[in-house]
Amino acid sequence: MTEAAGAGKSTDKVSAGNESSGDEVRVRLDAQQLARAQQRLTGRVALASFGRLAAECRSADGIEWSLTGSVDAEGACWLTLAVAADVVMQCQRCLGDVQIDVHSESRFRLVFAGEAWGDEDLDDDSFEALELDGPLDLAALVEDEVLLALPAVPLHQQCEAPAIAGVNEQETTSAKPSPFAVLGQLKRN
Repeated sequence: MTEAAGAGKSTDKVSAGNESSGDEVRVRLDAQQLARAQQRLTGRVALASFGRLAAECRSADGIEWSLTGSVDAEGACWLTLAVAADVVMQCQRCLGDVQIDVHSESRFRLVFAGEAWGDEDLDDDSFEALELDGPLDLAALVEDEVLLALPAVPLHQQCEAPAIAGVNEQETTSAKPSPFAVLGQLKRN
């Protein structure tokens, strides 16, 4: 077993072809070393491992993730993170469960603290800058990507609003007089 990308503690195994596989996402790793070695880490982790994500979702089969490092011709270090999950959220219209397929792939250019960042790089929306001033928290990065891929308002394609318990719809419209009926009477007088 080899430590993955210089991480202090990892249960991921590095195999031939610079690929790693495992469930351990709770590592802090040297992102620059991972990129320069052009390594690939993959894994599957339970929803319960992520506090913020577990608060948004009712359940999930698990989150699959893949982190690939690379270096371009100019020597810039890059990370590509892909996440995939099937999560269950609460439909905001009918309040029932709605299955959401999450698939996201993001590309990050590693920017080190104090490194100059050109204006032309700011105009390019094909990647995000990821400023590093220490080890990369892989779990936080994976959780952030899944959260950003979730819909702001999860809804079924077709559903109805829930009925109010014990109240008939006709009763609610006919039983209550309009609060403005009194104003109408005052106007007539």
